[in-house]
Amino acid sequence: MLQFTKEVDYGIQLISALAKLDKGQLLSLHKFTDDANISFLFLQRIAKKLRMAGLIMSVKGAQGGYKLNKDFKKINVKEIVEALEGECAVSNCLKTGCGCGCGCNRADTCCSKKIFKAINDKLMKFMEEMKVSEVIGN
Repeated sequence: MLQFTKEVDYGIQLISALAKLDKGQLLSLHKFTDDANISFLFLQRIAKKLRMAGLIMSVKGAQGGYKLNKDFKKINVKEIVEALEGECAVSNCLKTGCGCGCGCNRADTCCSKKIFKAINDKLMKFMEEMKVSEVIGN
């Protein structure tokens, strides 16, 4: 079954909260975790991955916090998912560099792989085209 993780769910929630900030305002992860009832340590790991992907940035100091590092209207769902979970694919054998490390010795003739690839191609295109701002507003 295709299913997004809690990490992706919370990542989208964090990006959305950052998009609602006034210009120059920062978001404290402690405040956000209290308001959203999310584990601080879990959200801290999510924020680090989003920061490393260039989607958000942190400002250190007593009045520090987080803000978007990219225009909210340009952030797509695929970017968030890949920042948090790595390369997206509906099957491991479709991931770059996999070499079909899924243990299958029929990669070239596998009808399932062809179906998975067709689904994967459409899903990745859809996720790239879906801007978070178009769905949730702001």
